Amino acid sequence: MKYSIKVILFKLKYVFAFLLFAVAITFFGESSLINRYAQQQEISKLRGEIEAYQRRFNKDNAMLNSLKTDPEALRQIARERYYMKTPDEDIFVIEDEE
Repeated sequence: MKYSIKVILFKLKYVFAFLLFAVAITFFGESSLINRYAQQQEISKLRGEIEAYQRRFNKDNAMLNSLKTDPEALRQIARERYYMKTPDEDIFVIEDEE
């Protein structure tokens, strides 16, 4: 029983069609699996950035509320960030030479 090439190809047409479909869906088009993986990585990175900005917003919002309500916090920020001083004291700023 010797089969010809045409008979073998006719019997395996569904396998070839499936392989062609699998290659097309994996490598070609905007919604290929490779592009979808890259897009998921980008979405994950952007969600991490959103969380970082949300944490920073909450921290800054808490600091703003404390500055509005607590005069001691306002005094502390003025002394630490802007090197302000009371009239009877001296401030020495030491910086690294790096």
